[in-house]
Amino acid sequence: RKHQPKNSHFFVTLESRAPHTSFVNMSAVTMNASSLIVPTKGATQCNNRAAMAKVPAMPKVHAARSVLAGQRVSASQPLRMRSTRRGDLAVRAAVVEGLGGLQKVTLKSNEDTAEIYTFGGVCTSWKKNGQDVLYVRPDAKFDKSKPISGGIPHCWPQFGPGEMQVHGFARNMQWECTVASLDECVMTLLPNDESRKMWPHEFKVTQTICLKGGGLTATLAVTNTDKAPFTFTGSYHTYFACTDISDVKVSGLEGTTVMNRLTEKSSTQEGKVTVTGPIDSVYSDVSAPINLDVGGGRSVDIEYSGWPDAVVWSPWTDMASCYQEFVAVENAACKPVTVAPGTTWTGSMTLAVKDIVSFDPQLESFCEENPEALECLVYDD
Repeated sequence: RKHQPKNSHFFVTLESRAPHTSFVNMSAVTMNASSLIVPTKGATQCNNRAAMAKVPAMPKVHAARSVLAGQRVSASQPLRMRSTRRGDLAVRAAVVEGLGGLQKVTLKSNEDTAEIYTFGGVCTSWKKNGQDVLYVRPDAKFDKSKPISGGIPHCWPQFGPGEMQVHGFARNMQWECTVASLDECVMTLLPNDESRKMWPHEFKVTQTICLKGGGLTATLAVTNTDKAPFTFTGSYHTYFACTDISDVKVSGLEGTTVMNRLTEKSSTQEGKVTVTGPIDSVYSDVSAPINLDVGGGRSVDIEYSGWPDAVVWSPWTDMASCYQEFVAVENAACKPVTVAPGTTWTGSMTLAVKDIVSFDPQLESFCEENPEALECLVYDD
């Protein structure tokens, strides 16, 4: 506080508003100058409300610099806070333990949530209206033995096969979470001995995942910190969940030149893209917004900048256990992008969901067990 003596202490109460409820006191914390620590047992609440019931144990927090509503933090380490120009304090998002013990950042905006793993810097989940927009394959590994298969992995600095491993090394390396607020996360990748063996350049790559305005925005920024220009290709290899692959329709690509990477033949795209078999196609010089209909009354608008191309991919029966459940629609730079020393290239993607039919998880579960129940019947008219 502006007028508070340097070494003075005061209490801060973190609160959360749930639908149709009054403010509920979550925890009282004591702040001393620039640090924030959980009070010792028996610390006094700073308001007159009754003490809250004991919070059940939540996932283990790896970094005491952060906290999410309802999650417990280590009392032995201070929380790092950041200030706005007005001097307000902002609580950072938590870096918690995810699948396989990997570090995971959880973001929240209203009822929307997102999960981003620091291994590979991949966003694996974005839930809207209780349903995940993204898809993670059942064969995905969370043990660092291979890239996490699903969500929004990035292919960088190489798209597809080439001189290094397929789709580059960025999705198979540990990123550092450098900034995390409740609805935004920034991760950074810097060169190391392994990357230099495959790609002998100096760089700084940052990825920002942000939940705002009801959508998700992913931004990749590539800075050349070397003394000479370098080139790269890349993409956001986004896996989208669908009700069935036969329901998928992609619009916004009409009139573009399409290269079928399976047959190595080019043509002009006519009408919406549908999936009736294996597909791996690159659409060049895309300028219109892309809309992806995933079936079940849900569609996703895909806005983008910096990415000149688009890719639609389905492995079809090569992945017999899951091919019907997802489609990959990618924003890409399939032709080499040149970045001069000291400059930054930026590509972004914003996803916005339209749900024509509201999704009720409890009703869906009930109807799976009671398909003939009156509330579960569907009429053609």
